[in-house]
Amino acid sequence: VLALSACVAHPAGEREERDRALAAGREFDEHLEAPSLPENPSADDYLRAAFLANAELRARYWEWRAVLERIPQDASPPNAALSFSYLLSGGSMKAWDRTTLGISNDPMTNIPLPPKLAIAGRRALENARATGLRFEAAKFRLQAQVLALYYDLALHAEQIRIQQETIALLAVTAGEASARLATSAVPQEDVLRSGTELDLARNDLANLHAQLPPMVAQMNTLLGRAPDARVPLPESLPDPRPLPATDEEIVHLAAERSPELSALARDVAGRKEGLDLARKARLPDVNLSFSITGTVSEALGGMVVLPTRREAIQGGIEQARADLRAAEAARIQYSRDLAASLVLDLYVLHNAERQATLFQDTIIPRADLVARTAQASLASGRMRLMDVVEAQRAALDARLTLAMLRVEREKALVAIESWSKVDVEALHPVRSGTSMR
Repeated sequence: VLALSACVAHPAGEREERDRALAAGREFDEHLEAPSLPENPSADDYLRAAFLANAELRARYWEWRAVLERIPQDASPPNAALSFSYLLSGGSMKAWDRTTLGISNDPMTNIPLPPKLAIAGRRALENARATGLRFEAAKFRLQAQVLALYYDLALHAEQIRIQQETIALLAVTAGEASARLATSAVPQEDVLRSGTELDLARNDLANLHAQLPPMVAQMNTLLGRAPDARVPLPESLPDPRPLPATDEEIVHLAAERSPELSALARDVAGRKEGLDLARKARLPDVNLSFSITGTVSEALGGMVVLPTRREAIQGGIEQARADLRAAEAARIQYSRDLAASLVLDLYVLHNAERQATLFQDTIIPRADLVARTAQASLASGRMRLMDVVEAQRAALDARLTLAMLRVEREKALVAIESWSKVDVEALHPVRSGTSMR
């Protein structure tokens, strides 16, 4: 009984899963402070800080480690129980002959047959694998959040720069109008209008600065830092990353590599083991015992627990079958949702690319040409300063639109990478998501 209670039906693959968990969370074994950021951090710097210090990601990791420890619990026989009794009225019997020592399995728990323990261990392993894959999916969700916010900060910085240039242009217009008002060369309404436009532009710039603290706090939350810690704005928009794969290749690879889809597949495998375990309830359990009473007697006993609760056993089987079908349906639905989401993100990406190409190759050069022509016309006295400023503002608006399109494209690319675990640049698992160093 002692030997039996110490045995564990370890399933094949358990050691590999434990090694994978230890390798994935080596940095989580000790508490780490949020790493410091360089003066001008890149997207990779933000990602590394988030992977090391994000508390929610750590929680997902330790959930994985906790579920792994369910395997030996589910795959182990019950504890052994030692018993002792002493016969008080034994006449002239020796004390040893009045003593009875016994060992048996825990009387509150039957000993399941080895096939049941093996199935329970395999089911626990599949649950651990699913939890590990969801930890991996959490890393990619965190990656998507950090990168999307980084692109938002980069766009915000570009908006501030363009707004500052707009204010400089409007300040020239307002100053010129005020100077001409002194000579009665322009009506007072033009002066008031230009002053109002300048004040509104300054208000827009103040609003842009006011929107920064919430964005900074959100980034610091992801990085595990104080909400008001300094987050430098990117000095320029990141360069667009190439997309060398076709849409069909990306959708196909996403179906193979999606962590959440793989986790749902492990759920299905675990439910299959659960159904098999429910069917094994038709097999009897056993109880074993051995006792010795001094030199008087030795006894070896056993008991078979018959599965007489037929309706309860059948109910357990049907419940396990229903759970399996629910897991299969959830996996099918997620697969469809994943394909639809990828199609949507690919559409957003390609549409943003198309518009960005139009603005970069046609609209912006044309707007710059109009602004230069207006500047030349102003020098020759054929155009008013206000018209020149409007032409330059149109060029700035075109630049802002291009920046917004580029950020929209990159965020769509981030979404594709995050939940499909596809590096669209190299077509292998994303380096930043799979490595925490």
